[in-house]
Amino acid sequence: MIVVLCAMKQERDALLKLMKDVKKVRNKKVRVLDTELNNTFFVGKIGDREVAVSKTGIGQVYATIATLLAIQKYRPELIINLGCAGSLDENARINDVVVADRVADWRFDAIDWPRGFDSRYTSFPCDEKVIKIMKKMKLDTNVHYGGIVSANEFIYKRSQNKEIKKHFPEALCGEMEGSAIATTCFALGVNCSIIRSISDDTLLEKNYHTYYFNLEEACDTAAKIAAEIIRKY
Repeated sequence: MIVVLCAMKQERDALLKLMKDVKKVRNKKVRVLDTELNNTFFVGKIGDREVAVSKTGIGQVYATIATLLAIQKYRPELIINLGCAGSLDENARINDVVVADRVADWRFDAIDWPRGFDSRYTSFPCDEKVIKIMKKMKLDTNVHYGGIVSANEFIYKRSQNKEIKKHFPEALCGEMEGSAIATTCFALGVNCSIIRSISDDTLLEKNYHTYYFNLEEACDTAAKIAAEIIRKY
């Protein structure tokens, strides 16, 4: 079993379109802000592989809860966190895909704990097998491999970029759930991959408005990449 976790409905539904024999499986209900998330898993197939897909809700806490529930329910061999992200590198353009080799919480700052992708305290590795599969695939999309950063912040200010680049100069993109999912997987011994399609350019202040225009295409691109990985994993 491979589990795919997406923060938003648009990200989840892009992958559901590529699945067959899909069935709804209810899980424990989770309160998300002022609403109740049914935490439904959609279980089906991509190729010959059984896949469970779920919408976690936005942010690190809900991502952690969803990851733990998914591991308890399905004991997956791989969890993929799929979705969109804001670019933090001039070479990572709109609709490009970033596959993480490591993911870190860029806001995590404790005394005597170094911040950076080389820190074993705040940075966690992603599944190398996924990267090997990706590098053998022939794709029309530009794919980048490297570090992704997360925090409970939508990145759109120069001050955010400045802090990220100070401690994570090689970061390719930023989002809000990947580090929580990777940390939970690492703690429980489950393989994890963070795959993000670029929806906006955070290097340009106030350019986050493009997020709304690019979201659907970015989600479709990420989903197609994830489906190919699942077939070959």
